[in-house]
Amino acid sequence: MVLRIARQLFWASKVSKMIGRIVCGGPDLWLPKELDGFVIGVDRGALYLVEQNIKCQVAIGDFDSVSFEEKRIIKNKVKHFVELSAEKDMTDCEAAIQYAVANGCRELHLYGVTGGRFDHQFAVVTLVLKYVKRDIRIFVENAQNKWFVLSPGKHEIEAENKRYLSFFALEAGVNALTLAGVKYPLNGYELRVDDALCVSNEVACGQIAKVSFDAGYLLVVQSAD
Repeated sequence: MVLRIARQLFWASKVSKMIGRIVCGGPDLWLPKELDGFVIGVDRGALYLVEQNIKCQVAIGDFDSVSFEEKRIIKNKVKHFVELSAEKDMTDCEAAIQYAVANGCRELHLYGVTGGRFDHQFAVVTLVLKYVKRDIRIFVENAQNKWFVLSPGKHEIEAENKRYLSFFALEAGVNALTLAGVKYPLNGYELRVDDALCVSNEVACGQIAKVSFDAGYLLVVQSAD
């Protein structure tokens, strides 16, 4: 249903190269100074955007976290308002991801999905893994952390303002993990799902860490103190 609605409301050719920004209403909601790209407000996240006078193209969700009056305000301020049933086979966050993907976004940034219920946060981990397999890059961000999942190959990670780098294997593990440009390098390491060896590595601000592996999926967490 979500994909069908999305195609009716938007024209994929005009947003095909845009970055998607999905703003949910979690307690750790933090936004960068500039929120460019294709912006979607999810449930209470849409209310936050409206209250902060931040433009968003779409408001989506079952809106069970806002009052009737707040929902009316969102509906009046956002051009495309998509109300979902409270009983559905996906989270509001995944509905927003599908909406963005249906409109051509291949890179997504999620805000306001941390700091609350752990089951909701873990569900986001599964979503990031699910969509990286479809060649959709998803970055989850708050004030202290940024995390994402890498597929096999060679990658470079900029330190930005986050000193710490942690790596976790997902599913069946990661083969031949090699880390360079970090305080604790590795060469051809087999990282298992139950292995915490790669927690709290470090990379200097402005430097680039190089990561490569042959098989598996790697969860990367960049953190600041």
